[in-house]
Amino acid sequence: MKKKSLVLSILTFTLAFQTIFLVSIPNVSANQEIPEEFYQTLALNSTYVYNVTQFGGDLNWIGFNWASKYNTTTNIGGQISVNFTGFYDKDPGDMFNLFGSPMSYMDIEFIENQAGMLVSNHTFSNVSNGEAAFNTLLGYNAFQSGFLVPINNLTKLKEQALAQDTGFMTGDISVEETYSFISFDFKQDSGAQNTTLVYEKQSGLLVWARTKMIPITNPLGYTLEMFLTNFTLDFDELYVYNVSKFESAVFWYDWDYSYIDTWTSNPGGLVTVNFTDYYMKDPGELLGTDAFPSDLKRAWFDIEVFYDGYFGPIGPIISLNNISNREAAIQMVIGFGGLQSGYMVPSIDNITFIKEIALAAANPGEVTFDETDLTIKISYEQVGGFEQKTHLIYEKRTGLLLWVNTLLNPYVLEMSINGYSPPETPLPPPAPEESIPSFPTLLFGIIIIGTLILVTTKTSKKLKFI
Repeated sequence: MKKKSLVLSILTFTLAFQTIFLVSIPNVSANQEIPEEFYQTLALNSTYVYNVTQFGGDLNWIGFNWASKYNTTTNIGGQISVNFTGFYDKDPGDMFNLFGSPMSYMDIEFIENQAGMLVSNHTFSNVSNGEAAFNTLLGYNAFQSGFLVPINNLTKLKEQALAQDTGFMTGDISVEETYSFISFDFKQDSGAQNTTLVYEKQSGLLVWARTKMIPITNPLGYTLEMFLTNFTLDFDELYVYNVSKFESAVFWYDWDYSYIDTWTSNPGGLVTVNFTDYYMKDPGELLGTDAFPSDLKRAWFDIEVFYDGYFGPIGPIISLNNISNREAAIQMVIGFGGLQSGYMVPSIDNITFIKEIALAAANPGEVTFDETDLTIKISYEQVGGFEQKTHLIYEKRTGLLLWVNTLLNPYVLEMSINGYSPPETPLPPPAPEESIPSFPTLLFGIIIIGTLILVTTKTSKKLKFI
């Protein structure tokens, strides 16, 4: 990205190429038809609100004629609101921005938090996405992505971002992708700029940004961190998980230990989840200790499990309607102890809290964490008692389960959400002598299962296996 008005030397460099251009904002109404490369149900003339969690330095808004428009500001607890007005031709002064016409235009308002009251500081009307990106440092070098990116070719978008390691803007550039999001991380070699931008893949909307610049001319620099408040997970979508490992058919029990069904899958099988809503915990959830607060709403969903047959999916082997996340977590071993996080971990907006309750739930056992900008991985290995090894990867900002690799001997399940590549951390299957009991030991197995039903009433393990 051009180094903004804060870096005078770079402004002088680029000014030589751009002084002949004046700000040219269309004075006609925007075409309400959204260009094909952008999200077709983008809400035009609706407000997208970003909560500001960090802000510092100067935000002197400059047009492409290098004339100062207004020196605006926000602060921690403040907001930035964006109202997309339509799509126009790219401003001719925006000549070093790789994104071309048509480009989104917007009204953008900066709001301060003054003693708990939100007070508007200034609104810039009908400015281009390129101008907004340039002034708020939401981009790097020529990749001026701003508040909205085209979503028709994400491969090209990644290539464009990675190509920005050039000229005087050399640095570390990385791209990460999950089910819902794509992130671009730019770290300039000189240390002057450090920018991370996260976009929703379906809409192309900026959902989270952390950007800072510390130029020589201003030691205080510029810092902005914010997240989109309007974003929610799409509950109309069917989430499909691809099974890569499965061993040992499983009994599914209700909260009162009533037998529901027996289910199984295999490599190539599927598990589908359709979220129905957020509800309070099931009043019958008396099993074990729940690490999450009792007054916290959790996701409920319909779930189906399919077996991979010679001619395609067979099933559903089991089909359950509107069950709680915790019920599925316990029955499918997608969690451990009191941390039955399942298909959507609650309180994902507080990663510190998630880590604290995960550590507290591992008794006895060992818990480790790995984080990226978009994900958190929770790994658990039990010490003593049942042999359990469980690895979970969740998407930050949604809490959606991306991948699970879990073993509660002899039960094994590994699966990942469709479109997400799981990490290469294989979980060893149980030893052959510890697998499904042979027929001569069936009677002994029945006794074991009966004992488990009694023992697990005081534990978090509700799994019954054949």
